[in-house]
Amino acid sequence: MLKLGIEFEKIFAFSKNSLLPISIMGLFFIYFFSVSGFSEEMYAPVRRLFAVSVVLTLILASFFRQVQTLILVSVIAVSYTVISVLRYTYGEDYMFSAGYNIWSLLLFPNLVLAFFVFGNKETDKRWSWYYIFLFAQTALIEKLQTQNIEADSYYFYKHIGMLNYPALYIAVLCIFILFSRYITKGTMMSAAGLLSSFSVFMGMYLSDNLFAFNLFFAAGVVIELASSLYHAHNALYKDEQLGIANVRLYLKKAKAEYPLKYSIALMYIDEYGRLLKRFGKNKTLMLKKMFISRIEEVNPDVLVYNYKDDALILAYMNINAAECFEKTEEIRRSIAKTIFVFNENNHLQLTVSQCVSEKKRSDADAFAVLERAEENLQKACKFTRNITIKA
Repeated sequence: MLKLGIEFEKIFAFSKNSLLPISIMGLFFIYFFSVSGFSEEMYAPVRRLFAVSVVLTLILASFFRQVQTLILVSVIAVSYTVISVLRYTYGEDYMFSAGYNIWSLLLFPNLVLAFFVFGNKETDKRWSWYYIFLFAQTALIEKLQTQNIEADSYYFYKHIGMLNYPALYIAVLCIFILFSRYITKGTMMSAAGLLSSFSVFMGMYLSDNLFAFNLFFAAGVVIELASSLYHAHNALYKDEQLGIANVRLYLKKAKAEYPLKYSIALMYIDEYGRLLKRFGKNKTLMLKKMFISRIEEVNPDVLVYNYKDDALILAYMNINAAECFEKTEEIRRSIAKTIFVFNENNHLQLTVSQCVSEKKRSDADAFAVLERAEENLQKACKFTRNITIKA
């Protein structure tokens, strides 16, 4: 029996997926607290770091179509510009201006909205509308400033750090929402969103210190830059959500590293569409991780690759189709006998359909081995499921 529960990795906020962003943030914090005095000469390099990081991140995020990173860094850059203009206009009294206090209220909701709206790959068409929404806010602030609206109410006048009370409460709430999102998703980009937002929070909280303001805003952008670069490289060959290699790495390693003799098994989860509709994407993803765990438990030597949402590739080195069939059939029977426990009301017995395909001399590459398994399995699944066949 396998029970579906909360994974320790997702509860522990700073897991391996957050190692890079938290290391970057830690370095910035160490540097800030190690500086004994803040001179005018220190501001210029930090400002340049911020500007260069923003430009590089926007270019790279556009190239890799990472819309979430593009929007988040745009919000940070606009915020930096707005506050810098207010500081120049009002000097030390900028924290009492209407523009600063209103933008303090809007900044973190903007970050959260950008993070959730652009959290998937199907949001490219909405980014222009978000920019219009963002710049409309800056236009509103400019309008309010020209009308000399004073932010002299009790709640706006009273500050903790450089944030008024409502802005502080909203910022803490938004960071908590991003934290909850991270422990739910457990991905590097969700960790980057959380930690870059926290860095911006520190920049706002200490914005009276020009060095701290520049440093922590730069930290937020650098976290997004490094994480998006790592994620773009890693996503080529690994499925981050499952934590296993993908079909691209299978094709690459089969060409460069696999021996002349190897076999694969293409595994499809039966009735995957019904499971997805019933339990949703997150729980179905966890179910697939349970499948992988059971596969590796039955046969620790197998190499598992993600192929499609409902399919995996199992690779076996130095064995023929007959031996591969025996090992794969053992996995199929083990899964069929396993009871998957989602909750007290959902105890499931699920099945998989598989096709074994051996590398032949006539095969041009590893894709030909996979394609043969795909074609034969699709034909067989028209008539029956819960099977293991040979291509």
